[in-house]
Amino acid sequence: MKPEEYPGNTQYMRYEYHRVREGPNYFVSYYKYSSRLIYDPKDTWRTLGTAKFTDTGKSLKEWCLLMDDTYGVPQRMKWGARGAESEARSGRKDTSFASEALEEDNPCLNTKMVT
Repeated sequence: MKPEEYPGNTQYMRYEYHRVREGPNYFVSYYKYSSRLIYDPKDTWRTLGTAKFTDTGKSLKEWCLLMDDTYGVPQRMKWGARGAESEARSGRKDTSFASEALEEDNPCLNTKMVT
């Protein structure tokens, strides 16, 4: 899809929001001769460093949050409805060596000293 461009782009500072069909949406920033692919809108704003407190930085933050609220939240709700993702977040039961010690209230009560 065509990227949404930040209205205050200049030759040395350029920000774009990319909407995709599969996977999460993302921001691309070109600032100080480097480019970054960023998923979080606040991290996009933080690429400005100390310039984030200027008027341009504040408007960039508003634009990033607007893009994320408009396109990112519905996409995360759609992806969050799946069972596989919720299972991945909860994790699986630990069956490694000495995992039963994690289940006990006080694992030190069931130990003996060998002399």
